[in-house]
Amino acid sequence: MTVRERLITALNGETPDITPLSFYSWMDDDIWTDDWKKLYEKGLGICHHCEVIKFVEHGVEDSEEIRKEGNDIYRIYRKKTPLGTLQKITRNGWHHEDWIKDNNDYKIRKWIVENTELVPDYEEYYKAEEFVGNQGITIIRGSRSPAMSINIDWAGTEKFCLDLALEVDELFELYEAQKKIFFKEVELISSGPGRFVKWFENLTINMLGPKRYEELLIPIYNLAVPILEKGNKRLMVHYDGELRVIKNLISSAPFHIIESLTEPPEGDMYYDECREAWKDKAFWGNINVDLYYKPKEVLMNEVIKKRERAGKKAFAFEISEDLPNNWRESIPIVLEALEMLK
Repeated sequence: MTVRERLITALNGETPDITPLSFYSWMDDDIWTDDWKKLYEKGLGICHHCEVIKFVEHGVEDSEEIRKEGNDIYRIYRKKTPLGTLQKITRNGWHHEDWIKDNNDYKIRKWIVENTELVPDYEEYYKAEEFVGNQGITIIRGSRSPAMSINIDWAGTEKFCLDLALEVDELFELYEAQKKIFFKEVELISSGPGRFVKWFENLTINMLGPKRYEELLIPIYNLAVPILEKGNKRLMVHYDGELRVIKNLISSAPFHIIESLTEPPEGDMYYDECREAWKDKAFWGNINVDLYYKPKEVLMNEVIKKRERAGKKAFAFEISEDLPNNWRESIPIVLEALEMLK
């Protein structure tokens, strides 16, 4: 099997000849250097993402301003609309200020959503496939589910969680608007090319809570997955944190793959527990970043134990959080361990 065939086989819920290891293509500016090619020859795969739907915001004036204060560089992004202006700020490339700061900002964002046109750009998928070739697979990146998008992309966790607890009307009105455009996107993705779709949910369950997960996320999954399945798509959700408290809810959810699934200490479930709880799902497991800096014997043994806990069927490894600084030395060790397990 090629590494592409191994990844497809595992994500389809079947058993590859060798458990594959892949990494996100955006982790390096140039993934076709000689150093990377040496790793591809050893069996490393590429996970390459693409977006096939463009969001055209009508009546919105976007602007960007850069300010330098001492050693800090601030980037100020603005969206000007007839209802008012939203503003987001980053500091030295990191998050500093969210778009939504008060309840009126929910209304502005809702207006933007209601004046957004979705335009398919399926050619992006074919370009991505040409880029990655047989060295990996292309994943169609869809939007986060409505609640997670408001949380992560617009309001930020503190305001989102507080307003959710207070049941602020403007938040739920935005949620309903985002649901409408979200399902339009799902329909368009289903009608297009490709097999695997990902939602970067980035779920932090101890902030959202099981009750809200069941109310706001599960119904979305239940409606969206059948639509995607009509287009022969398999859905993966990016869950890299603690999941035990919603173990049974995840079992009932219809998505096909849990991506970036990470064992303790980042997560709170081991792969054998996950397999017992979610027998019908494929796992794309993230290896804890600290292990890449351990001595060779330790890293090899940990990879072997993880794979033994997960089993060989419907399982693949990936680097989905941080590319270790010593990737040239550590990735070959992981690939060697997987070769031993074939």
